[in-house]
Amino acid sequence: MPAIPFLLGDIYNLTEEVLDKYINTDVDVLIGGPPCQGFSTIGARVSSNEERRNRFDPRNTLFKQYIRVLNYLKPKFFLMENVKGIMTRDKGKIFEEIKETFAATGYDFNYIVLNAADYGVPQIRERVFFYGTRIGVKMTPPKKICGEGLAPYKTVMEAIGDLADDNVEALNHVPLNHGAINIARYKLIPEGGRMPEDKLPPELYRKNFGSTFKRLDRNKPSLTMVPGHNAFPIHPWLHRSLTVREAARIQMFPDDFELMGNRQKQCMQVGNAVPVGLSFEWAKHIKTYLDQYYNE
Repeated sequence: MPAIPFLLGDIYNLTEEVLDKYINTDVDVLIGGPPCQGFSTIGARVSSNEERRNRFDPRNTLFKQYIRVLNYLKPKFFLMENVKGIMTRDKGKIFEEIKETFAATGYDFNYIVLNAADYGVPQIRERVFFYGTRIGVKMTPPKKICGEGLAPYKTVMEAIGDLADDNVEALNHVPLNHGAINIARYKLIPEGGRMPEDKLPPELYRKNFGSTFKRLDRNKPSLTMVPGHNAFPIHPWLHRSLTVREAARIQMFPDDFELMGNRQKQCMQVGNAVPVGLSFEWAKHIKTYLDQYYNE
């Protein structure tokens, strides 16, 4: 869709003049996901100094820029996504501030924690969504499509099973060259389990294994894909971490979607994304409200 403008830049520079230049009609929906690194609970074992840095991370206030744009464009609907940790960070003060700021916009809004696995994504991934409208309808979140009494959950095997063959060629599908010690560690991790730290021989022990020494279960949804530092979990039956393409499959990116930059940046692009399947369910759901609005 080449006619749709795409602006790459700092939201602080997205002034009213810039918005007016590219948007000259009513806006139906505003969708955003302000960076969440300061709110995430991944790697919870942090020093007090690091905790303080996270609390005052300038990215924590980018939601205010999202709301600034919301107030100016006045779309009929809005949707904003973030990590669940935003609800408890700083003893809930940030979460209360976000709710108060949304309330001041005049939108009828609400929030909910959704698990991507309930929406056809082969991954356990809980995120909080703020959603609202100003057109006088009572908006609800999309209904689950997987789970008890519904379709079965999508599994890791369904998502990446065909990529296990060494001869498969796919974009971003390059396994890391793990060292012999890590491979020996991986061999001790049972499918669906984590590193048995209390049973390791001395030569394989290290002080902290973090969250990456976990092996996926082929018959269940994946653990959450997290961004940065090649931190993807271990393949269900191969003794290596997931490739970027495998993680992208679990996030439901199509195979022709190429991740750019070095491997760490590719991992960040995958891990920071809202899963495609969950995004699609939200889009369909909001479209039903818009269809009703325009057909009345």
